[in-house]
Amino acid sequence: MKRKYLVDKRLSIILFAVVFLSYSLVYMTKNCYSAAMAAIVAEGVMTKSQTGLINVAFYLVYAPFQIIGGLAADKYPPHKLIAIGTLGAGVANLLIYFTQSYVAMIIIWSLNAVVQFGIWPSIFKIVSTELAPSHSITAIFYICLSSMFGLLFSYILAVFISDWRNNFLVSSIVLFCVTVILYFTYTGIKKRMITEDIAPQKAPKLKEQGTEKGEFMGILTKSGVPIIFAAYVIQSMLSNGIKAVAPVMLMESYESVSPALANGLNIILVLAGALGVFVAGISVFRRVSPLTVIFGFAVLCLPLLFFVNGVGKINIAGAVTSMAVIMLFLSTSSSYISQISKTFGPYGCVGTISGLFNCMASLGIVLSNFLFTKFSENYGWDFTTRFWIYIALAETVLCLVANPIWKKFVKKIK
Repeated sequence: MKRKYLVDKRLSIILFAVVFLSYSLVYMTKNCYSAAMAAIVAEGVMTKSQTGLINVAFYLVYAPFQIIGGLAADKYPPHKLIAIGTLGAGVANLLIYFTQSYVAMIIIWSLNAVVQFGIWPSIFKIVSTELAPSHSITAIFYICLSSMFGLLFSYILAVFISDWRNNFLVSSIVLFCVTVILYFTYTGIKKRMITEDIAPQKAPKLKEQGTEKGEFMGILTKSGVPIIFAAYVIQSMLSNGIKAVAPVMLMESYESVSPALANGLNIILVLAGALGVFVAGISVFRRVSPLTVIFGFAVLCLPLLFFVNGVGKINIAGAVTSMAVIMLFLSTSSSYISQISKTFGPYGCVGTISGLFNCMASLGIVLSNFLFTKFSENYGWDFTTRFWIYIALAETVLCLVANPIWKKFVKKIK
């Protein structure tokens, strides 16, 4: 098996910076509807359920295509897969700008999900295997910040752009620029990469299960990753769902909150999530199992979720602060998912695993956009926030079950 990577640290930093900014801007464009939701609902253009269903349609298509993208990222040049995604997404955003038909928007946004199949797996492959070895571990942590920055950009746009439709025009222009900059930067830097032959890592002993060594499903079973997938779906539901519905929840729970103010307050949650990536970089956390870290922060979220359950009755500053701390905790633990993906690098399937995790994240977004908007419309915010407590408890149980399995797996491959 051949591996290409950079030795020149200056070029490695440049490549990471370009990849980081590119994915931040791609993520910004994916969140156009979430950022514009408060304005869309306030104008009466669509209901909460309708805007939620557009996001559901995107991620419902996006999730399974991430598996395909993961497999493709392990076989094809990453910059070409990214270019396909950014160009296609630019066209989709441009089409949305010219048509606000509800049915047309669902179809266009679903096609947008298809063309983005290879973006994240390819980004993760570049960061985890093609940067200078001394940069890759740190880069894996900080690439998680790109999505936070992207979300932040999307809400800043929503605050300063008076007409929510212009979000899509700006997004389209940005995506076309990203395509050109990333493609030619990567093409130039790729020429400076060295090629190294490495022996593919064999899977741990699986004879007791009657599974042939090196078989992908055997690796998944022995590592406990399917259980981690389930926990990650829940974590994605909470982290993405809370940020998505927070502006509408605050607007409807407190009379003094306008759509613009609601989006402004939501920026606090996004910034808190970005801070969580830096917390994840604290060395003490790197010395323990990533699942132990994820479990610990899930437990810390529980009392805060109980407090948020009183939204509308509690002080608005307390509600926003509590949700911000929850975002910090969830972001910290999410950063360790990338460490789990990197473990599978020696097996030559890091792109596939990262694609599968992104698929689980997308599934969580689908469920949160569908369930949280439906629950809030039909049963109110009290029921919705109580549901957050239930699923957070489920995540802690799943982490407890998966942790010893993962530790045993990692111990065998060292």
